[in-house]
Amino acid sequence: MPLRTYLWLVVPAAVGAVLGLALAHREAGPISTQAAANTPAVRCCSVVSSPERVYRPAHARVGLTPLRQALASASSGVAAGSASIRIPQKNRDTVIPFSTEPRTFEENSHPSDQTAPTIAPDPATVPAPPIQITDVHTMALSPFSATIAWHTSEAVSSQVAYGLDSRTLWSAADSPALDHTAVVNGLAFDTTYRLWVDAHAADGRTASSPFLLTTPALPAHVTGGTGDSAFLVDGQPYFPFMVWAACPDAYASRLAAGIDLFMGKDCGSPAKQLSGLAGRGLLVSDAQDPAADGAVGTFLPDEWDTFLPGNLTSAAAQRLIPNNGGGPRFLTLTNHFYSRAAPLPQGRGMYPALIGTADVVGFDLYPLQNWCRFDDFGHVFDSQRELVQLAVGKPTFQWIEARGMDCHDPTLNPTPATVHAETWLSVAGGAHAMAYFPYDFSADIGSQIASDKREIQTLVPALLEPAIQADAGNGQVRVGARQHNGAIYVIAVNASRVSATSTISVPGLGDRPLVSLDGSRSVTAVSGTFTDTFAPLEVHVYIAAPPTS
Repeated sequence: MPLRTYLWLVVPAAVGAVLGLALAHREAGPISTQAAANTPAVRCCSVVSSPERVYRPAHARVGLTPLRQALASASSGVAAGSASIRIPQKNRDTVIPFSTEPRTFEENSHPSDQTAPTIAPDPATVPAPPIQITDVHTMALSPFSATIAWHTSEAVSSQVAYGLDSRTLWSAADSPALDHTAVVNGLAFDTTYRLWVDAHAADGRTASSPFLLTTPALPAHVTGGTGDSAFLVDGQPYFPFMVWAACPDAYASRLAAGIDLFMGKDCGSPAKQLSGLAGRGLLVSDAQDPAADGAVGTFLPDEWDTFLPGNLTSAAAQRLIPNNGGGPRFLTLTNHFYSRAAPLPQGRGMYPALIGTADVVGFDLYPLQNWCRFDDFGHVFDSQRELVQLAVGKPTFQWIEARGMDCHDPTLNPTPATVHAETWLSVAGGAHAMAYFPYDFSADIGSQIASDKREIQTLVPALLEPAIQADAGNGQVRVGARQHNGAIYVIAVNASRVSATSTISVPGLGDRPLVSLDGSRSVTAVSGTFTDTFAPLEVHVYIAAPPTS
């Protein structure tokens, strides 16, 4: 055929291909660090419901990784420190609008005798440009905290949201600016979190940029401390999960169950125990021995109140076991300080002085295996609240019964359901650490502890805040609430083996929606009050995201 025939075929095809590529490029848009203009004035993103899990890459990069980059190397299968992602949904995700009007070009570049009138665009109809979030990086990163910095294309309010599987924690929203920083703390070592950098303009435009944040491994040497009613590791708040008397041969299985702090006698030297932990957990050594290098604290005699006189003074208590300089001193009491438990024969007079010698204070109650009661779990919450008051600002914890011990009745043996309920009753009551006894619990109990740890781990800074007013009346449900950077967290537990309906009052909520931590339920508070139903021993952890800026 003549050449012109080929040209008539080739030229349209080439033009079509170029146009197709251009349209495809426009539809793809930049990585979602932008947002639609003139969107409704709502906060960018709230708690993600029913997250879809994306597993941590086999070789997770320590620090920040853009989520799209992380997805390229993610593999399927269960992995520690996994993260999640949801499918973008209409009306909830960033959409970049493009003009559908055809672009016009001047036909003749020569000046014309006649010029068309110039019409200025109406500012009210011109959409504002999308917000750009750029240069997101870590200014500081440790196993327990990170400082994030970023830039926005215009002066807007911005903040960070983060959590293990969804948005569960928020930094405080800052004032409108171009450059921003936020500190995220309460992190766990060697763990991958999801993190979003969010921006909100006064006119309602929003933007969000998603990342994975992986913390470094535990360093060879760490120090313990206390502050603001929390246990600290290297100066950062930490929520430990503890066992007593687990020796190196049991470390692997206990670590797999989420245990990360070990204390107790007859397990060899601290050096041997630290070697067995190999940077995977923390050690508390005996307060009656010399301070152990690498331990994060010391423990005082177990249930020491049993052996001390009721008229114990602070000076006498300090002389009994002088401080060896080994870090914060952990003390475990019996439940006899509790107003609804029988006092010791010598009374309760020793408790103020005894608690004064310690830095972290816990106790054991064991409604199943000490009191041999089938359905009396409310005391776990009530006694925890009393200890918080008695400890006067010191971090507290409670030992949770993890297998059969003293009550030889199979119906009273702890189960995953009772361990779950007792754990969250303690947390609702103000516990800032958890402990489980005995350490040799069954595999199903271990799985429950690991699950509870993951849920607690994604809430740590909020759970360490002081309690705010919350009430569930005089029924079976116990409730505690916290406030952190504008978000409110409500922990409600049915302390009975019988189903319950409860009306919960948290005045600080006002009229706000709440979503459960697992995304399975939502409620709306009206004047700080809402009603929900509970299965036997069921736990509901509700989150009300920060209000619109």
